[in-house]
Amino acid sequence: MYFDYEKQVESSRFYNVGKTVAAFLTPFVYDFRCYGKENIPLSGPLIIACNHIGSTDPALIIANCPRKIFFMAKSELFENGMSALLVNQMNAFPVKRNALDRKALKYAVKVLENGFVLGIFPEGRTVKELVPTEAKSGVAYLADKTGADVLPVCIYRNPDEKKKRHKLVLRFGRVIKNNSLFERSDNRSTDIRKAADIIMNEIIRMWEEEHCR
Repeated sequence: MYFDYEKQVESSRFYNVGKTVAAFLTPFVYDFRCYGKENIPLSGPLIIACNHIGSTDPALIIANCPRKIFFMAKSELFENGMSALLVNQMNAFPVKRNALDRKALKYAVKVLENGFVLGIFPEGRTVKELVPTEAKSGVAYLADKTGADVLPVCIYRNPDEKKKRHKLVLRFGRVIKNNSLFERSDNRSTDIRKAADIIMNEIIRMWEEEHCR
């Protein structure tokens, strides 16, 4: 399915329907808890950065966020007609993994410059082991490029096969202000790498806090 990166960012009418359905179904499927909604800024450009454990992660975040989110999604989802239509209607846009996708980055910048919320999974892949790993630099690049603050988000799932419903926790952390992310040294690449580590370390900290409960 063709995606027009040049179109003006708009919000789909289907978005609210998907949000409502996800919010309704989640408590039936999981022993679900959500914390930190009060930490979500209600206006201004914002990057939501979350660890990635499954294909339903975007729906889970969307269902519990008062603002509309534009998620970066792997380009493979746009190769199938049905999945492409669904993710498109949910404001997602394709990004090529393991490559410098300039069109996707330009679109992400436009989302933030228009004052919207960008959703990104810094690890760049689904982590089947459920344990957060190292972040790629893309999340910090976009923060540096746009001046947007970053909201770290953690998804924790306890795969206890003895229980009918697995424990699932969604935690919105405290906003990381943009000016606290970057040291502004002479080496921009190093600054961006360090900023990506700061973001991911906060996600890992939240995950470990939940894991130890």
